[in-house]
Amino acid sequence: MDLKYVGIISNPQKDIGFVGAARVAKVCRDRGIAVCFDKNGMPNGECDSIDYTKVDCLFVLGGDGTLLKAATDAGEHGVCILGINLGRLGFLTEVELNEIESAIELIIAGECFIEQRLMLSGSVEGEDDFAVTALNDIALVKKDMARMINIELIINGALADKMPCDGMLIATPTGSTAYSLSAGGPIVSPKLKCILATPLNAHTLHSKPIIVSPDDIITLKPTVRNGALLTSDGVVVREIYSGEIVKIKKSKYLANFVRFQEDYFYPLLRSKFLNWDK
Repeated sequence: MDLKYVGIISNPQKDIGFVGAARVAKVCRDRGIAVCFDKNGMPNGECDSIDYTKVDCLFVLGGDGTLLKAATDAGEHGVCILGINLGRLGFLTEVELNEIESAIELIIAGECFIEQRLMLSGSVEGEDDFAVTALNDIALVKKDMARMINIELIINGALADKMPCDGMLIATPTGSTAYSLSAGGPIVSPKLKCILATPLNAHTLHSKPIIVSPDDIITLKPTVRNGALLTSDGVVVREIYSGEIVKIKKSKYLANFVRFQEDYFYPLLRSKFLNWDK
């Protein structure tokens, strides 16, 4: 990979004073690589903001939440990402901060590859100006804590399930190890191209997670008294009311991650989750 211009995004809650961002910038500049920063993550003395049309790669410092937001922004411009873990789990990140020097050397030497991850696009029928992109999941969830909602799950126009529940989660293979896992969904290799529909606390004996083709169109139709919430990667993006229809499909964009090891997923899965509660 030709590294001439690098963007740096850093989570201010995890990178106090942007010390980590400044360290990454110095490592890059020592190798003749120009840098720019997220406008909300500027170390002292820096002023160049990220232009996604110009950067060769994004270096993202933080946890998985930071990486999720960066991935959706970068994916729309085809920019690849190196995740640098400053969080607790760091499931999506690739290296620790103390490994940044060797990581940059490997990228310059071409000893890396780009892993492409499927993303989702969500919209509300009849609203052409509303659309969200998610790397992990898009969910329709209840608004009132004490009440369930009724959701129809429709796949390519055919009714697949109808249930009273806390909500319905539509996830990518990347998101299969996140909220979907907590809700009883399967772990899916990121090498697979598919979409998961995972019910959240369905009050039925039959409702189970469903895995569908990445080319399928998923429709969610809620019946709810006081409205429901639509979330994208865990962030509430809109209230949804009875009669409104949510459509979810594969995004035309992909998330592109810099990786150094081919068969990393299952050892990572075991090491991260075994240490999650420690």
